Amino acid sequence: MRIVDLLERDAALYPDRVAVAVVGGPSLTFGELRDRVRRVAGGFRAAGVGRGDRVAVMAGNGLVFFDVYLAAAYLGAAVVPINPGLTGEEITYILADAEPALTIAGAGHADRVGAGVGAKMEVVEVATAGYRDLLLADPLAGTEHSDEEDVALIIYTSGTTGQPKGVCLTQRGLAFNGLTMALVQRFRPDDVFLSTLPLYHAAAGTRVSSMLADGQTHVVLRSFSPESFFAAVAEYRITISILVPAQLRRILDHPGFDGADLSSLRLIVYGAAPTAGALIRRAHERFGCGLYQAYGLSEGVSNLTGLLPEDHDLAMAGRPELLDSCGRPVPGVQIEIRDGDGAAVLPGEVGEIWVRSEKVMAGYWRDPDRTAEALVGGWLRTGDLGRMDGDGYLYIVDRVKDMLISGGVNVYPGEIEAVLHAHPSIIEAAVVGCRDPQWGERPVAFVQLRPGGSLDPLPGWCRRYLARIKVPDEFFAVDGFPRTATGKIRKAELRERLAAGQQAAGT
Repeated sequence: MRIVDLLERDAALYPDRVAVAVVGGPSLTFGELRDRVRRVAGGFRAAGVGRGDRVAVMAGNGLVFFDVYLAAAYLGAAVVPINPGLTGEEITYILADAEPALTIAGAGHADRVGAGVGAKMEVVEVATAGYRDLLLADPLAGTEHSDEEDVALIIYTSGTTGQPKGVCLTQRGLAFNGLTMALVQRFRPDDVFLSTLPLYHAAAGTRVSSMLADGQTHVVLRSFSPESFFAAVAEYRITISILVPAQLRRILDHPGFDGADLSSLRLIVYGAAPTAGALIRRAHERFGCGLYQAYGLSEGVSNLTGLLPEDHDLAMAGRPELLDSCGRPVPGVQIEIRDGDGAAVLPGEVGEIWVRSEKVMAGYWRDPDRTAEALVGGWLRTGDLGRMDGDGYLYIVDRVKDMLISGGVNVYPGEIEAVLHAHPSIIEAAVVGCRDPQWGERPVAFVQLRPGGSLDPLPGWCRRYLARIKVPDEFFAVDGFPRTATGKIRKAELRERLAAGQQAAGT
């Protein structure tokens, strides 16, 4: 199945149903969206874009992502979304690596993109005559120009462990992901989904195709704030939304929460970063709707496991440990925990998470060596450490690369962070490894304190729950954390701070 097939079906069955609406902007029915996308595809083809080519896009949230993502799919081309927050050097690297045949730039981004692609690659800016020509082009005839194995989306990873890698996702994988989401999140015909995250990121961008599973309406926030979230839910009668933990916290802490009309919500999906149990208990109590925790990664088209609403209810009723889990594999996904030799471990033991699914990436763009490392015998090595209990619930322990070895003992920062998150003075914590001449590495904690909070009780608190070797030797208070677009803390930047401090101190 292809993305094209999903949209064509929706346009035939629900031509007058709203397909996409931009908050404060335009909306399109499924019939209008299909016709618009076919015209853009015709414009792309006239500009020389063909099967296997790449189309880059760098823009703020809006219709442009639906135009580009879906039109490219009709041609069998791949879209390369680019984060506008990247540096000029990072943008240049991605464009040089992807070599797009055409680049679409949102307002204010054309010069930055143009500097990266050079004169040999065409750049079209949104809201200009060039883009209007695409919207008015002769529509592409037929749907035979693409195949389910065509790469439709190339998501470049954040590059925290080296140069960014281009994750290649196929039409079949994206369409299959939409069907799995429809099953596990129990989509209804009248569901209205709200995108609060940037559409250039996998967690949000893959929802462009997921919400085509059976004609669900997709509403897009241009930028997130608690106020804009409250207003959009009330105006559009939102039933489902995805929120990262930082967004959840801002919404729950906002003084306008109690007066907001959130009665239409039936499900809030959260994930993309570790989430403290206390925050989820607050969300469960105050939102009054179902909660769904997701674990995934770009290489697996985002969502691989789900902690369902009934699992949350069970956690509140006497199984609190489930809130530390990210749930069980979603339909169509198989997960195994394996040791360093690739052998399956026993339930409860820690190992690397391996995944097999139709959703798994085709590989890394133009990187056969790293593709061979990640894809082994039909399985994806995620690089995440976890354990699975006897009931099939997955518990994330840490990233393989975040694990530190202190005195020959494996130390998982995620375990330490969970203890710190339970302290009433702490809003959020992040633990990283620091070089140590005696132990090799030792854990160091960065914490964001609540007003009136202090670092003084934290060493004693950690000693109550952790072995001595796991207790951080140093605690640093921060006003906030450097984050990715989906709220993940950029631990590489914290390590750089430590390294700079050690260098300045001559250690």
